[in-house]
Amino acid sequence: MQEDRNGSTSLFLIGNMKLVKPGGEVISLGARKTRAILAILALASGEKVLRSRITGLLWDQSNDARARVSLRHALSELNSLVNGRIPGLIEIERAAVRLNTEKCWVDVDAPGEHVDQLLQDLDGISPAFDSWLASERLNFEERQRLSLERELRQLAEGDAAPGLQAAVARKLVNFDPTHEDAVRHLMTAFAKIGDRAQAIREYERLRQELRDRLGLSPSEETVRIYGAIRRAASGAEEPTPHVFAAGLAAAPGQGSQPSIAVLPFRNLSVEAGHDYAAEGLVEDLIESLSHVPGFFVISRLSTLAFKGQQRVPKEIGEVLDVRYIISGSMRLAGDRLRLTVELTDTQSGAVLWSSRLDERFFDLFEVQGRLAEAIVARVAPHLRSAEVARVSIKRPEHQDAYDLLLRGQELMHNPSQAVFDAAGPLFEAAIDREPRNAMALAWKAYWHVMRVGQGWSSDVADDTLAADRLATRAVGCGTMEAMAFAVQGHVAAYLHRDFDAAVGSFETALQINPNSARAWLWNAATHAWMGRGAEAVEMVHRALALSPYDPLSYAYSGIAAVAYLADRQYARAIEFALRCMHEHRTYTTAHKMLIVALVLAGREVEARGPLRQLLLLEPQFTIQQYRCRSPHCAGPLGELYCEALARVGVPAS
Repeated sequence: MQEDRNGSTSLFLIGNMKLVKPGGEVISLGARKTRAILAILALASGEKVLRSRITGLLWDQSNDARARVSLRHALSELNSLVNGRIPGLIEIERAAVRLNTEKCWVDVDAPGEHVDQLLQDLDGISPAFDSWLASERLNFEERQRLSLERELRQLAEGDAAPGLQAAVARKLVNFDPTHEDAVRHLMTAFAKIGDRAQAIREYERLRQELRDRLGLSPSEETVRIYGAIRRAASGAEEPTPHVFAAGLAAAPGQGSQPSIAVLPFRNLSVEAGHDYAAEGLVEDLIESLSHVPGFFVISRLSTLAFKGQQRVPKEIGEVLDVRYIISGSMRLAGDRLRLTVELTDTQSGAVLWSSRLDERFFDLFEVQGRLAEAIVARVAPHLRSAEVARVSIKRPEHQDAYDLLLRGQELMHNPSQAVFDAAGPLFEAAIDREPRNAMALAWKAYWHVMRVGQGWSSDVADDTLAADRLATRAVGCGTMEAMAFAVQGHVAAYLHRDFDAAVGSFETALQINPNSARAWLWNAATHAWMGRGAEAVEMVHRALALSPYDPLSYAYSGIAAVAYLADRQYARAIEFALRCMHEHRTYTTAHKMLIVALVLAGREVEARGPLRQLLLLEPQFTIQQYRCRSPHCAGPLGELYCEALARVGVPAS
């Protein structure tokens, strides 16, 4: 069988059957039984297939004479449709038929990841053919499994990079979600690259699949690896128990990442059947909390064991390895719902926040989602405040890389330049403690980008070089950290106007984490600079939905203004620019976008006030400087924006 399809006819059996000539022309294969004959020949791998074998599979409910006549008609059709276009592809003899595999590339014999079913459009031809097809599908799937297992074993024996092992293990898990060996490799790979949260999620997913599909629990070997990962995440100094767990030393910054669990809510309703409402609320709450950046949210399956139990917060925190828990109760009576919620620090036992919510409802499912959003909107600021307070009382010598990173992030959204500048040394200290901490490196690179964007840089070339160097180091850490690639893309777009490179980096970031809000955000900005306003608006909506409680919310509002401006939705651009200025009064991007949007909307007089504020923040701002520094000026809208700024009185140079 030819491995190289170049210049060969291609026969696709995975998914819907298709025969394609060199150059891309698709050949019609006629009736379903005619196509089934070609499938039988292809899966015989070049061997002859007896006519009696074909009639037995396709015309098993006809007498022999009728079956032979039907086969002759089908072979005649196949000869006309196929051999008439590709002479000699099908060899038809008196007693047997054969596919000439020297003239045809068949996808089932080629390596690769196959996700579709074999011959998925040929079910129901006849009972005998269906039985044969089921057997062929099992054989095909087994070959796939063995090939992936062999590839994974070779990578493990060769001590390949964790990312490579994770990619192959993922294929195997996608193929068979209950494949424990693949899940163990996947968990270990994620742990080695520092993403213990994802490793734990893989374990939880396996546990649920085994329970739902087979009624089983994970093996002791898998549980031991899971335990080793959790202990490493909590900083416990215990030896890793298995060869797969070798190398699970504490990864940069991961052990300090705050985690939170939502315990099952108590149902205080008279009707016990309302348990489902409490469970639905918890699921919605976990989903909403997962969008709060910087927190690892424990799955609902992990907390089910605490349903109906009265245990102290410290004990729950130790069992689940979480710093915070949310608990509560729900009471339904008629069309009224009363919800009581608490946020508790498991280490101190202190209640950080509590609230009671009363709702009248018509649709219980709708009110669940609304309450979940309301709770998260109240809880998220308290979570972040608790973390900042916890870090601030630590002595400097006891602060780890995560603590320093958190403090730096907190300072970055302060409108004061002096406070903002103080974030830089904190990021640097975090990097000194953990030189391969991709998140700290990425945030320090972003800090340099913002210095340039805000006009606070005393040496733009130096800040640009620093941002380049740090973003490259972040990506080179070998971790599957979406933020590293997102920042790399932002540096390429904002500082170098290399939009193609930027989009490539964003695509990589979103392959790693499709829910990376910052990747979507900066991708939106890049598309706006490229003049693709509609796409930019769509992307910024995705970013806002994924990170509604980000402490750097002004950046989201500012880029939303950029996106709407590129899409010529000037009223919306003005709205988001004003919102951004309210959130961060010195964020000059918002002032510039507001001025341009007002001018282009025909409200030139109103633009003079924002211009005065802008020139107070950036006294040296000129059209020439804007052309040199704004990535807008590398796209089709740059001159339009420069003209708008000039019309309202921005100096030319």
